[in-house]
Amino acid sequence: MEILGFAAGPLQTNCYVATGFHSDAAIEGESTPCVIIDPGMGAFEQLKAECEKRGWVPEAVLLTHGHIDHTRDADSVAKHWDIPVYINSADRHMIANPLVGAGRNLGAMFRAGEMEVPEDIRDLEGDDELKFAGLAFQILHAPGHSAGCLMLRTSDGADEVVFSGDVLFAGSIGRTDLPGANHEDMMTSLREKVLPLDDDLMILPGHGPTSTIGQERATNPYLAQVK
Repeated sequence: MEILGFAAGPLQTNCYVATGFHSDAAIEGESTPCVIIDPGMGAFEQLKAECEKRGWVPEAVLLTHGHIDHTRDADSVAKHWDIPVYINSADRHMIANPLVGAGRNLGAMFRAGEMEVPEDIRDLEGDDELKFAGLAFQILHAPGHSAGCLMLRTSDGADEVVFSGDVLFAGSIGRTDLPGANHEDMMTSLREKVLPLDDDLMILPGHGPTSTIGQERATNPYLAQVK
């Protein structure tokens, strides 16, 4: 498994590109398929440059939820590579109206008026299992930060990680004081979707550095509150 990650936009949202194939083993002249997760504001240009440099060709965009800092460049990415955009049905309305989750101030910061709706949007539901670019994705619906928040547990058959979006960060969790958020749902998601995960599972969050489930179980003050 190869994963490229970088922070993009005013809120430094982590965008990831992942493939289950090793590009150094690709046949000369052939491209390597990949998948893009959470292309935030400004991610498109960097994605173009990085994919061209590596010979990677995206197959799909996966969104961990509908907030504008995670979705801002989804349409540009989808149009450029002619690929579908996947999001949980509970957050799908935010793609058409990003101000719902952002409000006017964030909407202005992210130039929401310039956004367009991707032509091919597909639902990504809890317990779905999908395969892209040599990777198997298990979809974990974990509402709280938004109604459609997802974690994407990903494996190439040897290595495994979880893209935790804004459900779980290193030392923290996603906010639940935003429109559409729900604190009780977040506590349920942490108890039923996060805590059962293996300690050695690496988390790749929507903001901030990587961690592991074991590290967060031991040190994250919010997980300590889960009953």
